[in-house]
Amino acid sequence: MIRHNIGVIDIGSNSVHLVIGEYFNNEYFQIIDDVKVNVRLSEGVAETGYLQKDRMDFGLETLLMFQSMCEAYGIEKVIAVATAAIRKAQNGKDYVAEIKKKIGMDVEIISGEKEAAMDYLGAINTLEIKDALLMDIGGGSTEFVLIKNRKKIDSVSLPLGSVDLSEKFDLADEITENKINDLEQYLNKLFEEIPILSKSRGLLIIGVGGTIRNVGRIHRSMIDYPMEIEHNYHMKPSEVIQVCDLAAGMNLAERSNLKGLSKGRTDIFVGSSHMLERMMQHIDAPELVISNAGIRDGIIFDYFGYNEDNLVYDIFELSLLDIVLNYNVNIPHAYHVLKLTNALFEQLKPLHEITRDVDKMIKASAMLHDSGIKIQYGNHHEHSFYIILNAGLLGIEQKDILMSAFIALNHRTNKKIKVSEEYVGLLREEDRRLIDQLSLFLQISEYLDRSMDGVVKELNCVIMDKEVQLNVLTTGHSVFDNMIVNECGKKFKRVFNKNLTIKNKVIPQ
Repeated sequence: MIRHNIGVIDIGSNSVHLVIGEYFNNEYFQIIDDVKVNVRLSEGVAETGYLQKDRMDFGLETLLMFQSMCEAYGIEKVIAVATAAIRKAQNGKDYVAEIKKKIGMDVEIISGEKEAAMDYLGAINTLEIKDALLMDIGGGSTEFVLIKNRKKIDSVSLPLGSVDLSEKFDLADEITENKINDLEQYLNKLFEEIPILSKSRGLLIIGVGGTIRNVGRIHRSMIDYPMEIEHNYHMKPSEVIQVCDLAAGMNLAERSNLKGLSKGRTDIFVGSSHMLERMMQHIDAPELVISNAGIRDGIIFDYFGYNEDNLVYDIFELSLLDIVLNYNVNIPHAYHVLKLTNALFEQLKPLHEITRDVDKMIKASAMLHDSGIKIQYGNHHEHSFYIILNAGLLGIEQKDILMSAFIALNHRTNKKIKVSEEYVGLLREEDRRLIDQLSLFLQISEYLDRSMDGVVKELNCVIMDKEVQLNVLTTGHSVFDNMIVNECGKKFKRVFNKNLTIKNKVIPQ
């Protein structure tokens, strides 16, 4: 495969951000570095209308470091964009010219509409959501995108962000009831004047940006959530209110110790988090879905041609393929194991009685059950567990990722599934039984293709009173039937209370 790379620099109002990624054949992409510096370019812009010299100097220093990083990585393509702070400042264009003169970097000042469009591409190409209101609270602006059937219907950019709200209502340190009341009255009036919101009643909110990611982090800390996955994290309105009230009840020093809240946001979080909470109430949103993908991801998708007219068709499939390629998975073997696992699942429905949709769990665990070999063959199922849990699989719910990881983990053992204490609260008894059943199907399928050559051409399960007979048709040679019964028979008996037997017919090649 031909390897290329790309760097995206986002010069925001609160922070300056660099993402570096590698891609192959314009298809397979992975982030290899991600760095953020809280430059706070928007500081003082609301009062003076100008970018402040100390902030501009810090920004230049940061961009020079980012440029050096790109050179060290040998980056072929660098895309640099500037958003609200530079867009609003009277000396914004002069600053971009200074960046070009001093360090030779071309920076595009993008409009609020383009910022919203890139947010949309980043989120909609990584979340399987059809209808929503996307909300991105930045340091100096807030973008809204109305999404229907995955299409961008309307969008608007407001010249108001977390830094502006904090300065306007004096929310950096001590928070009083009067300050919150003034903030809420202002936001309620503002929302009534935005036409896109009246068309968004009852839709869930896709949350983008640092403020909303921090809301999710704080909540996960509050409930001791064991999975540190930001993307596709769901929160109810009441849970968002809990986070807002917690932060508003603290002064600046106390918020600096609030677990989950970034140090660079302690003085600007209260106003922006309340803006999110007010918006959920205003449109009667049933839940918040947090997207870790936003403007930078949208720029990358757009660069690859995944634009509004050509969205990622199957998010889960593309993401899964990325991981398969990244970990050098034996693709023919993985697909054959998937085929056999699906056959066992379909033919043994009278035994397992699983009614929920488990297609993605089966596919993820089957395709990635050997991914841990990339780290080490010994105990590779344990490495596969970690990879599935942490490789950034998209288009699948977080709990289903966890269950997929446990299915892969348990495909090499006869013992009953053991769930470590940290995950007990997420997996109910019926979830553990499902993992036990699907890991058994995966284990049998793995052994049926132990020769790694796709020898099994047909599989037919015959369910009898005391046993299940697998009638296996192979070409060229037989399967390791004794090995399969020895390794899987006890687990099959425990799970389904039936003996497992195998009858193998070999067709000469």
